[in-house]
Amino acid sequence: MSLPQEHFKETKQLISLVDKLKIASWLLKEGYYAEQYVLPPFFKVDDFTLKRSAYFKLKKTKTRIEFKVETNYLITVSFPKSQLTDRTFGIIHPKIYHDVVWHLINEWKLVINHLFHKDIKIFSYSFPIPITAKSKTNLSNLRAGRMIYEFIEMAENDLIAEAHQFKYIVKTDIKNFYPSIYTHSISWALHGKTDARKDRNKFNLLGSKLDKLFQNANDSCTNGLPIGPAVSDLVSEIILAAVDRDTSMELMNRNINFIGVRFKDDYRFLCNSKSDAETIMKVLQTHMRNFNLNLNESKTNLLELPEGLFRHWTADYQKITLRYKRKIEYKRFENTLLAVLQIDNNYTDTGVIDRFLSELTTKKYNLKLNIKNKDVLKTFSLLLLLKERRVKSFPQILAIIELLFKQLKLKKNSTSYNQMSNSLEKIFTSKLDNVSDNQYDLLWLTYFIKSNGLFSIKWNRNINCELLQSIKSNNQRFFVYPDFKLYSKIKKPVKNIPLIKHLSIFP
Repeated sequence: MSLPQEHFKETKQLISLVDKLKIASWLLKEGYYAEQYVLPPFFKVDDFTLKRSAYFKLKKTKTRIEFKVETNYLITVSFPKSQLTDRTFGIIHPKIYHDVVWHLINEWKLVINHLFHKDIKIFSYSFPIPITAKSKTNLSNLRAGRMIYEFIEMAENDLIAEAHQFKYIVKTDIKNFYPSIYTHSISWALHGKTDARKDRNKFNLLGSKLDKLFQNANDSCTNGLPIGPAVSDLVSEIILAAVDRDTSMELMNRNINFIGVRFKDDYRFLCNSKSDAETIMKVLQTHMRNFNLNLNESKTNLLELPEGLFRHWTADYQKITLRYKRKIEYKRFENTLLAVLQIDNNYTDTGVIDRFLSELTTKKYNLKLNIKNKDVLKTFSLLLLLKERRVKSFPQILAIIELLFKQLKLKKNSTSYNQMSNSLEKIFTSKLDNVSDNQYDLLWLTYFIKSNGLFSIKWNRNINCELLQSIKSNNQRFFVYPDFKLYSKIKKPVKNIPLIKHLSIFP
């Protein structure tokens, strides 16, 4: 048994030990919003429990079965993924989200048997519910952190250990994955196209119910799953498990010797010849098309081993890492930042900036930077400039600036305090001129400003964004129902959770 197969088998065993109600509770509370870097700390589920029955029930009449689900819309948060594209996260109406969880849990055995089908030979490392061998019957408190562990286990441990048996590695992923998912394909994956189509308006099958719920969560659209909610991750695994099973069976029938692994929509195959690699890609693409999905040609690569097993940027970063530094003087900070920018230029789509920022603090959330007063504003400026290179890093940058305020005990009316505060006020005010394009930055800036009591915000205009309205009024202004508490009020300055702690993926 290969290491990926052992990992796959262990994952099934671990999830089978966890009570369904614990899984439901985690999906509703920890899985409702996207990961920590998407929304600030006050977007937190405090009251969301599994009911005895679904909100939207099946109604049988003499002539047909009705499944009326209120048509709703997603609340979205976007930030630039590149110069030309955005990454948009979605928040699902809580009644619909609840019912997705309710139906999944109601047929949990079907879901697990599908995800871990005996014929699957392409082994997933992206099961979205945080199980660990240490937790056994309980769920871990990690979410993003566990996914990082799983990716490293797949790409830098298990594949490398098995690679000596093969000559080539093939890498590919799915083009525009979540936005491309066809909601009808949920039922195709679980039940097969024939049975799914027969049940489309009868709603006896789990897949048909999930199809309807996801459609009506997104204004009746049949294309796209919202990025961020844990139920989307789970449903995407359901769809790709069917692709993996069908692909595996055909490759086995063709006597292709391979080891296949997957992390979300990222596929990697070890094989022994270029012709085997071509066959694997053709078979995978064929079964992808059966679910209206396409491989990303620009990210499909065939490499001769050991090339392709390692992330080259990590070797360059290892030469400059701050991981083992207890104190970091300004000059070391500056030089390392410049080297990080060079690595980021040399390699596309890396996490080098995130790695650098994470190494500026200790495991106990203390700042390693040993900055003198004369270097405070330079440090502040360089951190904000780094945000222009990677928008996703903005919350982490604000977290470090927050620690900088605390470490230096900057007092109001001091020169450094006033200059930093004035700079942030100018940035905030300029972004308010175009809320739709700056929603992500404004959400995080507003939390930072209010949480630290930097200055009084002058909104001076109507805000159409419900999430920003919530922050402005310090009250939940979206999906307001007594059954759900989805927002925690900002407390007085200094009494709020430090951003660095909120953003920690390894608490």
